[in-house]
Amino acid sequence: MSNFISKIRERIALYKLDKQLKKEPRNKRLHNLKTASTAGIIYDATEEANHQIVKELIKELNEENITSEALGFIDKKKRDDNYIGDNTYSFACRGDFSFFYAIKQESIQTFIDKPFNLLFVLVNEQPFAVDYLGQLSKAEFKAGKAGLDNDLYDFMIELKADKGISELKKQIIHYLKLLNNN
Repeated sequence: MSNFISKIRERIALYKLDKQLKKEPRNKRLHNLKTASTAGIIYDATEEANHQIVKELIKELNEENITSEALGFIDKKKRDDNYIGDNTYSFACRGDFSFFYAIKQESIQTFIDKPFNLLFVLVNEQPFAVDYLGQLSKAEFKAGKAGLDNDLYDFMIELKADKGISELKKQIIHYLKLLNNN
């Protein structure tokens, strides 16, 4: 029964999302590491190891003179005390969304509304809330793992099942360095 309710909930959320995206389309633009000045990162913060990978990514982007912010999604009803946000990091959990996935947290809405040049979605599996956040993002160029949501990404990396987000991060950076934006 719970699965049935989840499906209906997601369908209604997708309907509302589709209406919102039609009303407020984003500006798509190709970016590489030379043309981007801002980046957003959405990642799975449920695993502590992923937070370290995102720290490394932010450091790499800073070396390229790209200002970054990260939004970590914790796939739990409530955040633990060890998830404290600042100017660079903010966190979301299932409790930060209404029943139909409307955003209830102002810091999450602020992140989504920023027109980042690049958006990295660093997840192996994509919970509905992460897909929803990625779709709503006003980022100009979105990159992530192939096979999760082909409508979300402008640039996708195909990875073997045993590879994690560390490899995904590495491959996205590698190809963004190669990408020529003439």
